[in-house]
Amino acid sequence: MTYEELIELLASRNALIVHCSRPGKGDVGPGGRLFPDDLRYAIDLCDTGAGDVSCSLIWPGHAKTFGAIGIVLKPRSTVSVTSAHPTDVGTSPDANGRRTGLGAPFSRKAVMDTFASSSDYNESTVIDADTIGIFVNLLEPLEVAKIVDLMEHPDYDVALMGHSDPIVVAQPVTLKEVLAAFPDLPVYAYLGTEIVEIGIDAATLYRG
Repeated sequence: MTYEELIELLASRNALIVHCSRPGKGDVGPGGRLFPDDLRYAIDLCDTGAGDVSCSLIWPGHAKTFGAIGIVLKPRSTVSVTSAHPTDVGTSPDANGRRTGLGAPFSRKAVMDTFASSSDYNESTVIDADTIGIFVNLLEPLEVAKIVDLMEHPDYDVALMGHSDPIVVAQPVTLKEVLAAFPDLPVYAYLGTEIVEIGIDAATLYRG
C-alpha cells in the first residue's frame, strides 16, 4: 500500500487516526502529564519523530477511543505507521528504550485487518506525523484526568478521614476548555456518518 492509497482509504471511510488523553491516570500521580500537556507532548513527539504514539483507528460506527479528547494525526509517509492491530495489543520498550507497538508492521493487510476485524479497541503506533486537529468523541463521557484535592470537597470531614494528598481522577471537561487549550487547531467530532467541526461562536451567526 502506497502513502497515497493509505490517505485515500482513510478519506473514503471518514476514518481518523487519533491519540487520546486517557482519563484513567491514577497511576501517573499529580506530577505526571495531564490534559492538555499530555496531548501537547504527543504533538511534539509526532512532529519531531522523537517517539511512537499509541493511537486508535476510528471511523463512523466504530469510534472506540481511550478517552474522549484526542489529537488527529496525519502520517507523513507509510513509514510513519510503525504497527497496526485490530485489538489493543499494547507497546513494549526495545533495547534503546523506545516504546514500539506489538502489532504487525505496516502493510495493506495490517490496515485492512484493522478495518475488518476491530470489534473493540484497536491499536496503531505512529511516529513522524502532522497533527491536523482535535477530536472529541461525543459517545464517551467528556472527561480527562485532573488533580483533585479531596479536602476541598464540602463533604470532606478531616476529623473522620484525616488529611489527604491531592489525587488524579477522571473529571469533566467542557468543550470551551478544549477549544481554549488548542486555539490554533480545529475541533472535530462524528455526527452520524459525517465528520463535523465544532466550536462555532454564536456571535458569528449574527455578524454582517
